[in-house]
Amino acid sequence: MFHNSNKLIMINLSKINKIHFIGIGGIGLSAAARILNQLGKEVSGSDAVESEITVQLEKEGINVFISQEADNVPLKADLVAYTVAIGEENLERQRAAELSIPQMTYPELLGLLMAGQFGIGVSGTDGKTTTTAMIGKIFLAADLDPTIVIGSKVDYLGGNSCLGQDKYFIFESDEYKKAFHNYQPQIAAITNIRADHLDVYKDLEEIKSAFAYYLKKVPEDGLIIINNDDANSLEVISDVKAKIITYAIDTDADLKAADISYEDGRQKFKVLRNNEVLGEVRLIIPGRYNVYNALAAIAVALAEGIDFSVITKALADFKGAWRRFEKLGDKNGTEIITDYAHTPEGLKQVIKATYEFYPQNRILFVFQPHQYNRTKNFFDDFVLALKTAEDVIITDIFYVRGRENPDDFDVNSKFLANQAGVAYGGNLTETEKLLKKKIGDFDVIMLIGAGDIYNLAKDLLK
Repeated sequence: MFHNSNKLIMINLSKINKIHFIGIGGIGLSAAARILNQLGKEVSGSDAVESEITVQLEKEGINVFISQEADNVPLKADLVAYTVAIGEENLERQRAAELSIPQMTYPELLGLLMAGQFGIGVSGTDGKTTTTAMIGKIFLAADLDPTIVIGSKVDYLGGNSCLGQDKYFIFESDEYKKAFHNYQPQIAAITNIRADHLDVYKDLEEIKSAFAYYLKKVPEDGLIIINNDDANSLEVISDVKAKIITYAIDTDADLKAADISYEDGRQKFKVLRNNEVLGEVRLIIPGRYNVYNALAAIAVALAEGIDFSVITKALADFKGAWRRFEKLGDKNGTEIITDYAHTPEGLKQVIKATYEFYPQNRILFVFQPHQYNRTKNFFDDFVLALKTAEDVIITDIFYVRGRENPDDFDVNSKFLANQAGVAYGGNLTETEKLLKKKIGDFDVIMLIGAGDIYNLAKDLLK
């Protein structure tokens, strides 16, 4: 069930045959479209621009319109689903209303898809995509057959989702616009809680309240997995009903990582459960933050009875998710890597991890700030994060369609670069010209951001 125009609507997915998706190129909505297509539903969708995702959906037999026009909506559609960024003024939503076609957001649809299943949701400001991907890989390695929905593409799925046949529904539980309030998982894992999305949340306290409400929905026989090193996470579990399992690096916890080190292009660490060593984990992806992500995934897997040897084997060749420390290739001896980090803490962690992984190399960081509101609200924090790197170029701020406020347009990347003491590259075309002049001076170029900087990373390899 869901709310539509202040009316409570009951939806039985088994009776839904034709579904249209507005914003189908979105990483979440595309996953739902793929699953429903695999369930035999007649699926269509639209997006403003063509992308790798829309091209892949078309290859899978989904009709995708690269425009958003009223005529795209099938006359006999049973349901229209849309991303939370799509407003009522959208032409396709208006046509659906004229045709009296029920409409729901992606989070409402995802909640409907997982109804009656054993939900395993991963939430947090940073790390939820990678942690969800790790859990999915571990469960598949254990010969389980879960449904998986990830906020990125991963190699082992060939996309961002898969339809399984057993009880498990592993999904990324996003906090944006309180999307996770549509879900009631049996296991909820929290990576960390920080201030973000201040275009929809008033402050950190409101964010913590949203997490607390979500965790109260986990049933008494459920499980909450929490980062014991994250003070904000600990504040939101005081009134929960479910059992709590903690993980940590720095503090005592039920599950703990120790002796973290790098060796032969990998990071390794020991895992202790109740202060007893379970064994060693090796990762080919760098960063202390990925140790935390792995601990959360290990905690989930152990709780479901998966053997530690299966867990370590699955994690040993886990390549990460699309745009998460993704090594794209080599250009004349310079390695090109891209990462999705877009918060100040995420940016700082990726910079640190890159230096740790390439201690003897010359590294150039290229950062595209994501959203004017985020850049303005966390301007000082971004300055501090950027100052942790030696060589940086900042591109213009990525404009997030449907999520910008003109009141925030008084911030710009040129001023950010000046305050951080780094280079300003201009738009992506100008930045590409600058990079092509500099590429021979560096062993590694790390391009960071959640916008279209990924296209620049690919262009460098041409």
